[in-house]
Formats: sequence, structure tokens, C-alpha cells
Amino acid sequence: MNFRGLFEHLSTMAADPLLLAPLDDVALSEETVYALRAKNVLDALLFRFTADLDKRGVAKTLGADSTAELLQSVQVSPAAAHRYVRVGRALGSIPSVAAYAVDGTLSGEHVDAIVKGLHHIDRRDPDLSETDRDDCVRGLLTQARISTPAAVIERAHEMAIALSPPDKETPDAENDELNEVSFGTGDDGRTHGTLDLDKTLGEKLATALRPLAKPVPEPDGSPDPRSTSQRLAEALGKILDVFFAHHDRPTEGGVKPRVTMTVSAEQLLAFQMNGIPGAKVPTAPATFEWTGPVSASTAQMTACDSVITKILLDNNAVPLQVGREFRTVTPAIRKALIARDKGCAFPGCGCPAGWTDAHHITFWSHGGETSLTNTVLLCRRHHNYIHHKGWTVFLGHDGHPWFIKPGTTTPMRSHARRTLTNEPLAA
Repeated sequence: MNFRGLFEHLSTMAADPLLLAPLDDVALSEETVYALRAKNVLDALLFRFTADLDKRGVAKTLGADSTAELLQSVQVSPAAAHRYVRVGRALGSIPSVAAYAVDGTLSGEHVDAIVKGLHHIDRRDPDLSETDRDDCVRGLLTQARISTPAAVIERAHEMAIALSPPDKETPDAENDELNEVSFGTGDDGRTHGTLDLDKTLGEKLATALRPLAKPVPEPDGSPDPRSTSQRLAEALGKILDVFFAHHDRPTEGGVKPRVTMTVSAEQLLAFQMNGIPGAKVPTAPATFEWTGPVSASTAQMTACDSVITKILLDNNAVPLQVGREFRTVTPAIRKALIARDKGCAFPGCGCPAGWTDAHHITFWSHGGETSLTNTVLLCRRHHNYIHHKGWTVFLGHDGHPWFIKPGTTTPMRSHARRTLTNEPLAA
């Protein structure tokens, strides 16, 4: 099968402005269904391709650290790349799921839910018999064909509980190896998460939250209008406030962790002019480090009780020099590095700033100073690339880091730039 030819054919179809014109409503609906099934079949093929890439170690041959990284190099999102690898590795041990996936009725997300569900069951009961495991596979396949991926995961959790033997040495409820916490920013900008904790950690959480989540009557004596879940959410916020106020909290990247919001001078002026008729509205929003842009009202509330660090930038968004006398970067230098590099500066990485080290471009041991112009933010993996894998980094004419891959001479722009090309006029 020539997939290059298929790709070119589909690209030509997608670019045809008259493609949908002759279709009535029924035909359009049918074509949509078949297009979605074709996508599902392609996902099934990609699972197989990814599994073979992984088995053969192709990523290492092509200079990538992992198969997931190889996929990301061709613009596959990190979440999708890891899904292809995870499912590709698993499908070899569940051929019935692989067989169902090729008819196009199961999406890649449904297949992934089955794989995750089976992994959860296997963790809860590593000694599960083949017969019981086959029954679980059939049950999850049935669930996947009639409901959502989330329902498949829920069904797997129910199966794991039902199959768990009652005479375990360590009951599941007390096994901390089964603990899981996940959270992330959803499409709506809110943070969504789940947790699955053993009794001890669950008891600690309840003990910490409950006293802070007690109902508080309104000023007129009426009952607290907040629901229990709302009060618990506010209690969690209070616990985090105590953590950030604690002077002995652990450091991250050499700096004590703190909530960071980037606000332009224009925005600060807008805060001061709030409510004045004719006041100019800033064009760019304030931005949190982890969860992204926030509204003007939230930004103003956050700035009301914050320490403000002034960092002046030139036209290339390069901060001014902020110090040079210390072996490790000062908090001021690190803040400036975050403003410039945004996170790991290595091309294609962008790991959050909180997970990075400040690397001396000219090594300290070689006489390099600790200054903004001689440091760059790198995650541990890409820090290792500079020290042990032959990559080089230098500060370019534009004040931003540039990288050169071993064996090449063409520099690459840092991750924070809008384009990674070396065109002089590119941003």
C-alpha cells in the first residue's frame, strides 16, 4: 500500500472547495460517518506502525530519545504521541481488541480507554487468571461499542473491585502503590483532575480539608449557600495558601515555588485606570505560568496582593541585565530567564520553567559569569544534551538562545520563538 499516494489523494480532496456541493443532507451525513471510520482505521494502523517502530528502536537510529519524541517531531501532540506508543505496545497482548479496531467502529480514544482499563485491573490483581482477563476484555469491548471512553474506564474500575480477592495481604484500600492523581487544564481553561488514594492518604486529606470546609453562615444569619464540594474546593485553596506562605517550603530550580503571573506595563496602568471613562484596554492578557491567560478582573485581584518584579524588555523581548556576581542564578536572574525563555529553551521542548535548570553557556569552570547573557533555561534531559551529547548553545544577535545539533552548522531558534527557522526576519 502506497500511503504517500493515499495522503496526496486525500489532501487534494480536502482542498477541493466543491467537494461537498453535490451532497444532500443524508449523503453528507453518510460521508461524515465513513470519514470518521476511516480516521479510526488509520489510528489502528498507526498503533501497529508505532509498535513496530518501538520494537525496532527506530527512534534511536534517527536521533530521537524515544518513539514518542520521534512522533512529536512531526507535529503530533505529546498526549497523542504517548497514546500511540501506549496502545501500540499493549495491542499485541490483546489481539481481540486489535481485531475490533480495524473495522473503524472503535475510535483511538476508545481503544486507549480499554488499554488503560486493563492496566488498572492488572495493577489491582496481578494474579488474575487468563479466563477472567479475557472476560474483562470482552466486557470492556462491549462497553466501548455502546458508550464513551470515560464509561469504559469506569467499567474497568468496577471490574477491578469485583475481581479483587478478599484475602490479600495488603487490601487494595490500604495499598499506596495503587495511588493515582491526575490533573490538567481543559479546553475551557479550568483545571480538571481525579484522585484515587489509599486509606492513609485519604484520611490525611479529609483531616486537612474538613475543618476548613465547615459551613459559614451569611452575615444575616442565613445558611451558607455553598455546596459541600464548593466548600472543599475553597479549603484546598486555603491549604495551598498556607504552603506558599511557609518559608521552609522546598525549592524548585533553585527558587521557592510561587504563583507567577506575567503582566505588561500597559496592563498595570490599566489596573490603575480601572473604571475611568476612556481608559485604554490592554491588547494582551495577563498570563499564569501553568494555566495560561486570565481575565483582567482575576489579574487585578492577583496583582492586588503580590510582589511585583519589574523586567524591562527590548524590541526582541530580551530582558535587561540583572546581575552577574553569583555562582547560582539569583531569583532576579531566574525571573528574567523565565520572561525570555518561557521554559526549557531547547527547540521543540518547552518544558515548564519550574522543571528547568539555569545552564551557564560559557561554563562557570571556564570563567563564565552568572548573568542573563550567559545562562539559559534547560530541562534536565536537554541540559544533559549540552554537557554529554555534543549540542552547543549560544546567545544570538537577537539576545535569544540558539542551538546547534552535533554534526551540523545550522543554528536553531529556541522553543519560545514563534518559528524555529534561522531566517533573520523570523520572529
